[in-house]
Amino acid sequence: MRGRADLAVYAGTELLAGSVPVGAVTRAVRVMARGKSIGRVVAAILLNRALLDRMGAAGRVEPPDRLLVRTGVGAAAIPVGRASDIRISGRRYRIFAERVVDAPTRIVLAAAAPRAGIGEGTGKRTLWLILASLISLATLAFAARGIYSVSGRRLRRAPRRRDVRQVLGLVGDALESTHDPDRLLPVILHASMEATGAAAGVATRGGDEVAREGSFERTGQPLRLELASSEAGGESLALILHPEPTGFDDRTVALAHSLVAQAAVALDNARLHGIVKRQAVTDDLTGLSNRRFFREALATELQRAERFGNALALIVVDIDDFKRVNDRFGHQAGDEVLRAFAETLLGRIRGVDLGARLGGEEFAILLPETDAAGAEGLAENLRAAVADLVVSIGQHEVRITASFGVAAFPEARGADELMTAADLALYSAKRQGKDRVVAVGPEKP
Repeated sequence: MRGRADLAVYAGTELLAGSVPVGAVTRAVRVMARGKSIGRVVAAILLNRALLDRMGAAGRVEPPDRLLVRTGVGAAAIPVGRASDIRISGRRYRIFAERVVDAPTRIVLAAAAPRAGIGEGTGKRTLWLILASLISLATLAFAARGIYSVSGRRLRRAPRRRDVRQVLGLVGDALESTHDPDRLLPVILHASMEATGAAAGVATRGGDEVAREGSFERTGQPLRLELASSEAGGESLALILHPEPTGFDDRTVALAHSLVAQAAVALDNARLHGIVKRQAVTDDLTGLSNRRFFREALATELQRAERFGNALALIVVDIDDFKRVNDRFGHQAGDEVLRAFAETLLGRIRGVDLGARLGGEEFAILLPETDAAGAEGLAENLRAAVADLVVSIGQHEVRITASFGVAAFPEARGADELMTAADLALYSAKRQGKDRVVAVGPEKP
């Protein structure tokens, strides 16, 4: 390595700060004939702007993501092989670095992404992980191309592969960011291709393509790997890896099955996490939100309404004479009525509205950016729909009615005051004969 360089920072092909590295990294390959060494072929890789431009284009690096090259003392200060944080121009970045040269001067290549943006989703987190893989291998790729031109022969480059532990670490990092299978599958596909040297691959979910990577022009017999069966997880998840034309050897096939078995555990954990999360906020019987989640949402929406001066309305609903349904037809029939009522409710509220079962036959509807008049109109629509509802229980037809209480912010302020106002309106509807809608403020019990 000759010359001197401090710091070069690139986003795509644009030089953002610092100076361009000067010098070269050398790679040598010994040439063998009949078991004897007959010489060496040496390729020199010039560390200049053109090299980093090509690396940035291959990795699709765009602002605010960056590529970093550090040498000497600056390189020694950067941890390699693991993620760390640095500051560039006063902004905090998350980086992953790999050492290219140790002596006589240490050179480090790193991928960087703004620390604040990594938490936005797996896509951002996966970007800097995959990008780190690209730049750590880019030097070897350029070296190989140099050797091809020097030797005058077209040599076949061996597929790049990662250690299984590194691959599982990549999946684990993604699992820390998301438990969404659709976001995990592209990471698992990429990791599997890294481990097996596959030329291309596809991840499918229920027969539909979720992710695709690589070139399918010249490949061998594909290998299909089941991540989950429809019996186990409710849907079929699979990877289809396409090897180089020579195909996968037995060892690689065994490695692929082992890796997929580990990935399947990660996906199953993600699926179970999703189930537990839904159960924590959802009423099992009706599919509506439960009381706990409703109270949290009410507090959040009230804060938003107060901050931006928006309206917010609350409807509390109680099915009339529900005990008679249970007494006459049994609790299973009562459950059918509750489910039918919930379906009717969900069919008439907006996506931004929140329907919840507070307990027993009592329900609530939270209506952001809706005033008392709008909520009263929706409650009347629901009341008429419930009155027309017919629930078949065996050979019997069960009809029900419901009473509605309406309250709104800012007429009622605070979660407790809003709930009290809506409850008072509901009690008033019950006293007036049921099957009706009543809106009442906290000052009019």
